[in-house]
Amino acid sequence: MTDRHWTIVLVPDGSGRSRTIRVPVRGLQFAAGIFAVAALVASAFSYTAVSRAVDLSRLDRMERRNQILADELTRAEGMITELQDTVTALAVRDEQVRLLAGLDPTDPDVLLAGVGGPVQWTEREQVLSEGVAGRRTLQFRSVLDDLVRRANVLAGSYASAVDSLESHTDQLSRTPSIRPIPSGLSWYSSSFSRSRMHPIFNEPRPHEGIDLSAPTGTPIHSAANGRVAQVRDQPGYGKTLLIDHGYGVQTFYAHSSKILVRVGDWVERGDKIAEVGRTGIATAPHLHYEVRVRGVAVNPVSYIFEKSIID
Repeated sequence: MTDRHWTIVLVPDGSGRSRTIRVPVRGLQFAAGIFAVAALVASAFSYTAVSRAVDLSRLDRMERRNQILADELTRAEGMITELQDTVTALAVRDEQVRLLAGLDPTDPDVLLAGVGGPVQWTEREQVLSEGVAGRRTLQFRSVLDDLVRRANVLAGSYASAVDSLESHTDQLSRTPSIRPIPSGLSWYSSSFSRSRMHPIFNEPRPHEGIDLSAPTGTPIHSAANGRVAQVRDQPGYGKTLLIDHGYGVQTFYAHSSKILVRVGDWVERGDKIAEVGRTGIATAPHLHYEVRVRGVAVNPVSYIFEKSIID
């Protein structure tokens, strides 16, 4: 069987002889196949080169992103450390405030603000747990949750301490704690006693306060914050003054030459309320000073601090 072939006639432009080329069909098919394979190989190489360039560019961007994420996580770690130090400092301050307020320190186990229960991770958490950066993120979130819980416990503890401190401070401000006449201006001339020899009547009688001798006109100061409850002349005591400090505590001042306040006036510790005298039954100018707790006279010396516990 004769092979089929193609005849190609080459005609020159202008004068000259034409040429005839006979090409077998099978040869053309083979050449076309070679050309197709070459084209496919070239296309494959081009695609691989482009894909590799794209992958390298994407990898470079991912590396930059990962570096930025790592830097941010490092910053977050430093901030968390600072927060931990701050919460620890707040815990110390809370303990100090509670002690000032007369409260027991918060139990350390309570301050840990522990939680419990089964762990149920979401898909997001599961994905995060598969990478180093993701695991660090989950760890930081856990620490932050713990810090928030501890801060909430401290906030509640601090609020109750402040409330108690306000009440405690008010009580302290109303508690007699100073000498009505400074020591440089007066001296003790008689002590508190359930029974002493009366200097005028010469017989045993209770002396429910202390006597502070001082020149007539020497200022007498309120021993604590309170409201003037009584101003009157009283047999034996002369011009007297009674201050109600609340919480069941009262102070009583006698033998004054002049009373400088009126019933209902509010006075504070250190305010000038009267002047020393010798009204009533007295051998010389002095202040008779009493402290009464729920109506019962107690030794005023227990309520005198040469350096006041409150500014």
